Amino acid sequence: MCGIYGEVALRPGVTVGRFAEEATNALHHRGPDQGAIWNGGDVCLGVRRLRIIDLEGGEQPIWNEDRTMCIVYNGELYNFQDLRPQMESLGHRFRSRSDTEVVLHAYEEWGPECLTRFIGMFAIAIWDTRNRSLFLARDRIGEKPLYYFTDGDRLVFASETKAILADPSIPRKLHLPGLANYLAFGHAVAPDTIYSGIRKLLPGHYAIVSDGRVRTVEYWDVPSAPPEADGRSDDDYGEEIVSLLDDSVRRRMVADVPVGAFLSGGVDSSAVVALMTRHATERVKTFSLGFTAGGAYDELPEARRVAEALGTDHHEIRPSSVDVVELLRTLVYHYDEPFGDAASFPLYLLSRAAREQVTVVLTGDGGDELFGGYRRYAAEQAASLYHRLPQRLASDWIPAAVQKLPRLRRLKRLAYALPERDAARRYARWLEVFGPDMRAELLEPALLERLGGHDPAGIYPRYYHARNGASSNDHLNRLMYVDVKTWLADAYMEKTDKATMACSIEARLPLLDHRLVELAFRIPSSAKVRGRSLKRILKHAVRDLVPREVLTRPKHGFAVPTDPWLRSELQPFAREILLDDRARSRGYFDPKVVERLLSEHISGRHVWEGQLWLLLNFELWHRTYLDRSGV
Repeated sequence: MCGIYGEVALRPGVTVGRFAEEATNALHHRGPDQGAIWNGGDVCLGVRRLRIIDLEGGEQPIWNEDRTMCIVYNGELYNFQDLRPQMESLGHRFRSRSDTEVVLHAYEEWGPECLTRFIGMFAIAIWDTRNRSLFLARDRIGEKPLYYFTDGDRLVFASETKAILADPSIPRKLHLPGLANYLAFGHAVAPDTIYSGIRKLLPGHYAIVSDGRVRTVEYWDVPSAPPEADGRSDDDYGEEIVSLLDDSVRRRMVADVPVGAFLSGGVDSSAVVALMTRHATERVKTFSLGFTAGGAYDELPEARRVAEALGTDHHEIRPSSVDVVELLRTLVYHYDEPFGDAASFPLYLLSRAAREQVTVVLTGDGGDELFGGYRRYAAEQAASLYHRLPQRLASDWIPAAVQKLPRLRRLKRLAYALPERDAARRYARWLEVFGPDMRAELLEPALLERLGGHDPAGIYPRYYHARNGASSNDHLNRLMYVDVKTWLADAYMEKTDKATMACSIEARLPLLDHRLVELAFRIPSSAKVRGRSLKRILKHAVRDLVPREVLTRPKHGFAVPTDPWLRSELQPFAREILLDDRARSRGYFDPKVVERLLSEHISGRHVWEGQLWLLLNFELWHRTYLDRSGV
């Protein structure tokens, strides 16, 4: 695992690499074991390496035999041991045992088509000296990030935007649509970022930079074949799921460094750990975390019972005291953009603790999006029934009555989402933090005018009605497709990558093996969600692997105590940051609205923890990344 950086001139005479050292140093946490920079005149490549495979021989950049191609690479190719003999039979010679060199030779042999042969997570940059072209690529699901900036003179790319911004000539300017996207969903909506001029390469895409132009191509999407309706039984599906997941886990355990797992006690992580025990030569190290607030904020008891049943070498992390303010500042720095998912807190703390014993962890990310694990999927089944109610009752009276209730958040979310009749936009409502009305109230009028008709939720209809997303009339599978393209890639993958790499630990995600993703979308949603029963087919598949109580326990995500924090220890800090003259003078938000949200939350009249968390993260990000440049 690594952090990569590079620059390429888009026209003759442009100097590149002036700030390459500063850029690669900004990525040190992603690769503390080795760093290097190569400058070829009109191209410059940099890397920071975390040694995982071939500890001594895999140092980057790596060249092919005749030094016509050079690669810097972030990720893991899980089938490199299968591909290498093919490469050797075709005449390629290897100098190392690393997967990076296999990627390079595969591109040399097959060009961009090599990506379809890979099983892995990756961000790739290959310079071809023969035609002076740069090849950039990102894995299918978006596990590894890749950002780029271009101004017509050069293209600059990196694993994190802080490396791009190490060049002081690159403007640090707020992208207003990016701000609207963040307020709506709590994260950037790719390919946009919150920085003007900086974009993110979409998952399943590659880019060719040559002759002064940048051309992007989609090389993978969820196959458009409709879910199978051939009468296959749950046992048939379950057998195929376990077979693929077992192979995925086995491949992700290959490393020359210690490997462990994050264990929450839920179905996904428990199944992954259970399969790890099949292939491990010694007890699997597992790690779990719980906050002292207890209750929904503590997953330790459930994880402990699973660890005991599976016989793992289990480690519990329970921070006795968390400096919330200092930790928040740390995460704002590492995420580069304001990020609204507070689950980054426990993930960072868990990663920091696990790094003392392992360098690689397997996680259960992805099961909810593929196999129907979110309550909103179950609630969506009620939409057609809801719309049979009288129009005035469904659209006016019920939502107005529910909004007057102080703390019933799930019921409020239902009352906000269900009245929307357009399926895709209704789904966006399930995920919105600041909806259109709240954004209109919060944002200053001049800002709203400059935003024009920008619609953050517009991406949901685009994906919902896309060819691959709309290959059948399976409404819930369409929504899961939308989640894979948006929520999973832009929020969950971002959260996992940044929190783990901040601690120099590599996270591997077996459930997101593209073969398993493709299988999941061949399974009808009726096998995944039925009434209030979620992830039916996955639970059926792993029923003999995990303790029975894992299958029957009600779902709950990893809750973070932002609500009590904002009413207690974080309250003075939040008030100071959100209401001081510095924040008020920016001209983004109406100070009276911010103050009202804070007062109502502290008093208990309403629960605005999600909205306040976004505003707090945004202001701290602005001070960290924009104010320092005088913007």
